[in-house]
Amino acid sequence: MSTFRLDLAWDGANYSGWQRQPNARTVQETVEQALQTIFPSESIVLHGAGRTDAGVHALQQVASFSIGGHRVPEQILRGLNAKLPKDIVCTSVKQVADDFYPRHICKEKMYRYRILRSDLPCPFRYRYTWHIPRKIDLDAMYQVAEVFTGTHNFDAFRAQGCSATTTHRTITRSEIHLKGDELHFEVQGKGFLRHMVRIMTGAIVAVGEGKRNLHHIQQALEQPDRALLGQTAPSHGLWLVWTSLLDNESETE
Repeated sequence: MSTFRLDLAWDGANYSGWQRQPNARTVQETVEQALQTIFPSESIVLHGAGRTDAGVHALQQVASFSIGGHRVPEQILRGLNAKLPKDIVCTSVKQVADDFYPRHICKEKMYRYRILRSDLPCPFRYRYTWHIPRKIDLDAMYQVAEVFTGTHNFDAFRAQGCSATTTHRTITRSEIHLKGDELHFEVQGKGFLRHMVRIMTGAIVAVGEGKRNLHHIQQALEQPDRALLGQTAPSHGLWLVWTSLLDNESETE
């Protein structure tokens, strides 16, 4: 048996997220189908380092699959990209140890949420940013972003139907950067609850608009109450930027 690591990037506008599901087009299933055409005699199952919501984009998602026999990674890379639709690209293929399982060795992920601050929307970025034409208080938003750093109970920051058994998460970095006419909220941690980053973004924007204040957000972290927060930010502004794995990731020569 041979196991391969894939690094994948995609535009999520046409997909119902990463995870395979009935009656919906997903990234996982699309990549599996492409691999299946390359290896028709194999039963392809793709394992990802995590999930993304419908409409969310990715610059680097790590996944793996196994097949019988030996294959050259460069040939898989070329063949896979020839079969994939144009909104999904495999950027790297490496042969790894057979016990390689991305989700179990995921060390940290970084998400970026892009907010467009302009009077008018941009026809070239409407699928990738959340357009907010109103004036917002940047200093207040910077302060809120800093509050998320550390280990907190994010129970108020998860969507209904989230199946996580614990709601405590550790955020190692939470910052806002001004990039031209865009605000980038960047958050980094090992794991996230369902819609967590989008709810965090909505809370930051609500403070920037004066609809909430810093105390509301701090209180929601101490005594979970979803009503203290703003709306959930739309999925199309969210990007999975990178996924890092534990140092003991093993690759074959």
